[in-house]
Amino acid sequence: MGYSEVYCHICGVSFNINRFRTIKEPRSASRGVDPDDYTFEECAEQKTCYFFQRRPGDPEPTGDIGPEFAASSSKSFLDSIQSAEPDVDGGAWEHVPGPDCANESAYNGNSISVEAMKGCKVLQCLVRKPDDWQPEPDDEPFEISGTLFLSGLSDNMPSRDMSYPQVFPKRHGEMYPAAENCMWENERTEEYAMPFHPTCFEIFKRASIHRYGAVDIECIMKWWELEPSYEDFHSFPRHPDVKMAQEQWWQHNQGDEYLAANPCFVPGLESILSSTQHLQKVDKNYSGLTPTSILPKRTPMDPFSRLPAEIRLSILSLLAFKDIANLRLTSRVFLQLPQSLFHQLTIRNTPWLYEAWSSLPLSFWAITTPAELEKHPELLRLPRPTTSVTSLDLTKTDWFHLQTEISRNWQHLLGLQNRRRIWKDCEEILDRVDLYRKQCKIKPRSTVVVR
Repeated sequence: MGYSEVYCHICGVSFNINRFRTIKEPRSASRGVDPDDYTFEECAEQKTCYFFQRRPGDPEPTGDIGPEFAASSSKSFLDSIQSAEPDVDGGAWEHVPGPDCANESAYNGNSISVEAMKGCKVLQCLVRKPDDWQPEPDDEPFEISGTLFLSGLSDNMPSRDMSYPQVFPKRHGEMYPAAENCMWENERTEEYAMPFHPTCFEIFKRASIHRYGAVDIECIMKWWELEPSYEDFHSFPRHPDVKMAQEQWWQHNQGDEYLAANPCFVPGLESILSSTQHLQKVDKNYSGLTPTSILPKRTPMDPFSRLPAEIRLSILSLLAFKDIANLRLTSRVFLQLPQSLFHQLTIRNTPWLYEAWSSLPLSFWAITTPAELEKHPELLRLPRPTTSVTSLDLTKTDWFHLQTEISRNWQHLLGLQNRRRIWKDCEEILDRVDLYRKQCKIKPRSTVVVR
């Protein structure tokens, strides 16, 4: 078979994500980059990359690295190191990209931070309970009441022709879950485990709550059982950026760094949410604009001025935020609009912004890594803490300002871009579940109600 990737079954992205560090970062800021696994053709024309010959015992560089430690990324130099014999002392040429480097072996650290990528290599599995399964103190409610349980974590997904991932901790006796996207053998259906990023699993929980009012985990496994083949998995309507990256080895395409961004912990989002919690107007029920940049006075040619307020609000409820913002700049009748309108539009148009409607805390598994657990084994003897999410207050939030700030900073909110993409995949999964339920192929919901 040769090398063959197993992906997150929820979002379709690889677990084997790489990152090139920037020139101002230590080597530890790189992720999963093996110098023997990448080529330099994409760097040849840019001449902004650095190459360092490093040996295992070399100290970490600090600050800017001068040219005496690096060679130019000229075509002749690249040809020479590409054909060089391996260093007998275990040394290798490390590639540190320039801002425009498009090397597909790893995402460029100039385009996405280490913080934004936290957890992108972590996997967890849904495993079917064996007949002798017994509950444990750290089980989530759906594990106790349903037919599935969560494995431990891993940050190493092998090729499917090599082995299954080793997880930590060993939960319910499972150390090597049979992580797969395809159920290759019908007689082994019960053995296969569904792999996913723990953060993607958190997004699915919230999509389930938004759809059903409760967490429904059983349905995702039933959906997989009805679409178990290789063709089923690869025909799922993923985002085009994901489809382009799903080669034999994951392609880290320039401009698509958001695919590796953590969707639950988004750098920069918290400050935006906090900035919307203090309405400036005396009347907090309305969102107002100053009339300096719009028509200086009411004009009889304004067709909206002739409509009753109820009809105007009905029209606005059908528009997107961008359309409403433009409309407010052309007609004075839309200067003062109720906050309830923008709250309604937030819930309807951006349900993936779950801070606006859900207070469900994030699971312990979504906030840690196997490396952290192995480094601090005492954490396994303590209660599994959840992490609360920012919950936007209905009456204190300036909902129009919220959408304005998200739109203004969208380019930098890589995790939120990824969350929107993952949410769409979760909605597609739930659409298929609903269809199978209508066809009586999946039983009615067995849910864990969220209060």
